[in-house]
Amino acid sequence: MKFTLRQRNVMRPLMLRVTPATIATFVGTVTLLAAAGGAIGYAVGAKHNQPNALVADKTQIAPVISSKQQVDMVNNRMAEMQAQLLRLDALTQHVAQSAHVPVREFTLESNAKGAKGGPLLDEMSVLGESNIDIRLQELSQLIEEKENQLRTLDSVLANKRIQRNQNYLANLPVRTGEITSKFGYRSDPFNNRVAFHAGMDFSGPQGANIYAVASGIVSFAGVKNGYGNVIEITHGDGYMTRYAHAQNLAAKVGDLVSKDEVIAYMGSTGRSTGTHLHYEVLVNGKQIDPMSFVSLALKK
Repeated sequence: MKFTLRQRNVMRPLMLRVTPATIATFVGTVTLLAAAGGAIGYAVGAKHNQPNALVADKTQIAPVISSKQQVDMVNNRMAEMQAQLLRLDALTQHVAQSAHVPVREFTLESNAKGAKGGPLLDEMSVLGESNIDIRLQELSQLIEEKENQLRTLDSVLANKRIQRNQNYLANLPVRTGEITSKFGYRSDPFNNRVAFHAGMDFSGPQGANIYAVASGIVSFAGVKNGYGNVIEITHGDGYMTRYAHAQNLAAKVGDLVSKDEVIAYMGSTGRSTGTHLHYEVLVNGKQIDPMSFVSLALKK
C-alpha cells in the first residue's frame, strides 16, 4: 500500500510504503497503550476512592461509638439518681428525728424493696435494655416515694409548730376588761359601713397595763397611721403580735421582753372611739384570728 504526501514549498512529493507488518505493529502498539492507560486510570480511581472506603468503614464503627456513649449516659444518669436517693434518704431521716417520729418508717430498708447497690454497668449487655429500663423506673419510683415522705414530714412539723405556737401564744394581753369586738367583718364605728376588723378589741380603764402574751423581741415601737401608739413583738416562726391605741409605751425597739411583761398602757390614740386595746396576731405578715389563742388562755 502506497501513500503520497505533498508538502508546501516542496516540489517533490514524499512517497510512503505501508506494509501489512507495519499495520500490525501499529495496532499492537495502540492496544498496548490503551491497556496501560486503563491500568493507570484504575489505579488513580482506586486511589481517589480510598477515602470513600474509609468513610464506609467509619459508618460501620459509628454505631459502636454511639453505643458506648449511650452506656456512659445511662451510667451517669443512674449514678445521679442513686446519689439523689441517698441524699433524700438522709434528709428524710433527719427531718423524722426532728419531728420525733420513728425513723425506721422513713428509711430505704423498710420501704424500698427494689433498692439495690453494686457497681454501675460497664456494658449495656450486662443487664439488657429492658432490665435497665426497669432499674431506672425503680430508682425514679424510690425518689418519688422519698419526696412524698418529706412532704408528709413537713406537714407533721407544720402542725407541731402550730400547736406549739398556739400554746406559746395562749395568753391574754390584758387582765381586766372584756372582748368588745372580734376578728372579721363588722360595722365600722366611724361610718357604719361594713369593714374588715383585723384583730380583737379589749376594753379597760385608761392607763391599764398591756402585757406581752409571750417572750420575743420588740420589732416596732412608735406611731402608725390608724393604730396610734403601737408595739409589735416578733416571736419567731413567722409569728408576731401587735398592740395598738396605747396611751404610752413601756418598751422600745430591740428590747427582749418576756411573757407577761408590761409593754404599754391602754389608751385611745389613733383611729379609736374610746379607751381600749386593739390586739392582732400575724403569721408571716398576715393577720389571723387571735381567738384561737385567746380561747386557749380562757380555758386555763
